[in-house]
Amino acid sequence: MTTIESLLGMLINISVPAFAIASMLSMGLRTPLRAFRRQLRDRRTVFAVLGANFVVVPAVGTLLIWLMEGLLPHQTGEGFVIALCAAGAPFVLQLGAMARIPYGETAGPMAVLLLGSILFMPLVVPFLLQDVSVHGWSVARLLLGTMLSPMIAGIVIAAVWPGRADRFARIAGGVAAVSAVLMFLSGFGANSGLVLSLVFSPVLLVAAGLVALAFVAGRFAGDLAGETLTVPDGPAILTSQRNIAAALLVARTGTGGADGDGSIVVAILLLSAVGFVMLVPYALLSGVLRRHRAGEKISLGVLLGVVGPKSD
Repeated sequence: MTTIESLLGMLINISVPAFAIASMLSMGLRTPLRAFRRQLRDRRTVFAVLGANFVVVPAVGTLLIWLMEGLLPHQTGEGFVIALCAAGAPFVLQLGAMARIPYGETAGPMAVLLLGSILFMPLVVPFLLQDVSVHGWSVARLLLGTMLSPMIAGIVIAAVWPGRADRFARIAGGVAAVSAVLMFLSGFGANSGLVLSLVFSPVLLVAAGLVALAFVAGRFAGDLAGETLTVPDGPAILTSQRNIAAALLVARTGTGGADGDGSIVVAILLLSAVGFVMLVPYALLSGVLRRHRAGEKISLGVLLGVVGPKSD
């Protein structure tokens, strides 16, 4: 059993950076520079989204976690805090496609949030988790190397070889999908006893509450956003889906291998899984309603955001 858990531990060490690099490369390949420029010009939207993700969610969420400290197992709260500080999840692009949100309204803000996470996490996570050794420079270097660099590389490749960008993006997306599955299986498998104990604890309810908090904060940000945002619940989806890749990278490396690291990793995976279960049905239902109102023909591929919409 020890050998299996060791193998699973090695697998998560490989799958986490692989997921981060592949997902950010895919995102860069599919996002033209004009999406960033247009979004950055809309300062009202930028400030509204940044405020929801880096002020309201981390501050209110951390306060709630501190108030419920006695209900949460050891270092589970720390894992939630790290996840709440990580914004700009690449999976938001797929959720946005499911919900029929214009690509630029998810890709532009997501890229802004990713850059914000690279600046925000090294400064704030060590401050919030003073009982866990978090190395700020290690966090910054890690996020720059595994998230920002692949995204920039994808943008450059798409600009140089536009005809091949979609093919490269599909390959990178496939690698990211496989890595994500391995990441969850190895993360939960290496800590199976802990996972079972958390399932029968208030942790899942707390995770659901944190996702709901992020959704409400993002929805208010959508109401305050500028004219470039035409779908007000776009920021709600964007804010609810935390950046699991960045959070896990920080948990696995930025904490310097602190004791109880398994608890932190499992908490991040659980929060992501709960968010996935809550957000995917919402995105699908929203997409069905919007496509129906637009008079579009709905197929499974269109509904899942795999192919473009089909109109009459």
